[in-house]
Amino acid sequence: MESLRHQLTRFIQDPAARRDPAGLYRRLLTEAPVLDLGRVHVISGYEEIVTVLMHPGTAVDPAAIGLDRPGSSALAQVLARTLPMRDGADHTRLKRLATAAFSARRLAEIRARIETTTEELLAPLLAGGSFDLVADLAVPLPVAVSCAILDVPPADRERVTGWAGLVARSLLDPFAGAEQTAALDAEFEGFRDWVEELCAARAARPGSDLISRLVQARDAGQLDDEDLLAFVVMLFANGLETLTSGLAVAAWQLLKNPALAAGIRAEPHTAEAVFDECQRLGSPVRASARGLGGDVQVGDTLLPAGRVVLLLYAAANRDPRRFPDPDRFDPARAERRHLAFGHGPHHCLGAPLSLMAGGTVLALLAAAGAERELSTPLDESTARWSEQFVFGGLRELPVEVQQLTALGAGV
Repeated sequence: MESLRHQLTRFIQDPAARRDPAGLYRRLLTEAPVLDLGRVHVISGYEEIVTVLMHPGTAVDPAAIGLDRPGSSALAQVLARTLPMRDGADHTRLKRLATAAFSARRLAEIRARIETTTEELLAPLLAGGSFDLVADLAVPLPVAVSCAILDVPPADRERVTGWAGLVARSLLDPFAGAEQTAALDAEFEGFRDWVEELCAARAARPGSDLISRLVQARDAGQLDDEDLLAFVVMLFANGLETLTSGLAVAAWQLLKNPALAAGIRAEPHTAEAVFDECQRLGSPVRASARGLGGDVQVGDTLLPAGRVVLLLYAAANRDPRRFPDPDRFDPARAERRHLAFGHGPHHCLGAPLSLMAGGTVLALLAAAGAERELSTPLDESTARWSEQFVFGGLRELPVEVQQLTALGAGV
């Protein structure tokens, strides 16, 4: 058991140890779905994680169990008020305000915008002959989709993408020094001013978009100015690591497996299921932490109140008790309720949008393969993966594009 603890500690601390984690996941799930690492309990079993997530005493806000919130910048204070960081009735109240914007009817309207936006971004990349799928598509697409959904003028997309990147960097490095904090706050002021102008414009001329709905809720006393700012920040920045990492993982699978692209070309409606299975196997969000506001019984282990638990979603998504033959890539598998988008009260509100965007990207890349050869010079040994523990996407994914007619001409 000590060797398992050592292996898991290296996995958490050393990016090199995360390159091929399937063996560690199997050991955890077989030997210790709940493992005491001393400072935290690491939970890797699917049902065990669900038990913790559904317990009423489980909290995402570290302050709920007496711990300090990370970061001291003005941006960090706003991030602490975003929906993913709220608990209990407060979380329920805020989530209810946004739920209507993600109704089935609204999502059907949004689909066309996602497809158009993705086509606009991808077309010049395919025409250019080569591009980096991460920097040129997976980073700008989440922000472009948010801009399209929220009726933000296309002229503002570049600025918003820069600000969203600022928020993402702050999330990944919340313990910046004094000089970095001052720089963050100065840059964030521009984002805050822009958001205030956008909200004022929607207050004067409301539409059917989510920002107009949130402005109306603020004017009705259902949330304050800082809650409104936090909502808008979240809407623009939330997909920059999650969807960005998810798109890179899925495109990597497509480029490595030409038969997968051929299958999507033949049956485009399967693209979302393929993307979803990529999220299960690739788990762009490896893990999340929770604080326990009360005792929680997980299997044979009693986790005491005040304890911090690390929920290893990536391992749970390969739990054979939930997913038969879990290491096999199977978009048609019967059980698809994985944990890549979370579970319970904090299940990702934007999960349907991520599936739409991911499926659209895969369908367009697969369709492009009918007239072009899409390939990457990377292999398993040369691929550069994120060194962050929480997010597991590729740092870059160069794609080379060659017309099939040009290939045939040289034969």
